[in-house]
Amino acid sequence: MADEEKKYRVLRRSSELTVRLAGDSLPRVLADAGAALFDLLVDLDTVEARESVAVEAEGVDHDDLMVNWIRELLYEYQASGYILKEFAIHEAGDFFVRAEARGEKFDPDRHEEREAIGAVDERSSHLGKMGDQWTAQVGFEL
Repeated sequence: MADEEKKYRVLRRSSELTVRLAGDSLPRVLADAGAALFDLLVDLDTVEARESVAVEAEGVDHDDLMVNWIRELLYEYQASGYILKEFAIHEAGDFFVRAEARGEKFDPDRHEEREAIGAVDERSSHLGKMGDQWTAQVGFEL
């Protein structure tokens, strides 16, 4: 994702990264948050959308939904080796999201890991709507 195309801002502390983003809809913010996660992990310009993965998440509120969505995506990377770059949100409500994500498996000959993200920090992760704008913040433990 070229710098001029980034739809998020990154704040860095010693053992944590925080991503802030905004969008005009819940599906847009969820898709952009997913892309931001994987863009932090690897250079998405080196990733091809070869395979498709179904991803679902639920939460008891908006904040919990964002945390669980990013956890599911991070799990796809950590457990299955998927780097996902395209997100088609099929359904999104206040407490659930169902999506299809496209990408490919991590290939050390073609992909260089940028950040070693260990987990999502639920204490610093938020999702909400202000007027017509959705805003999100996702914290990552390194």
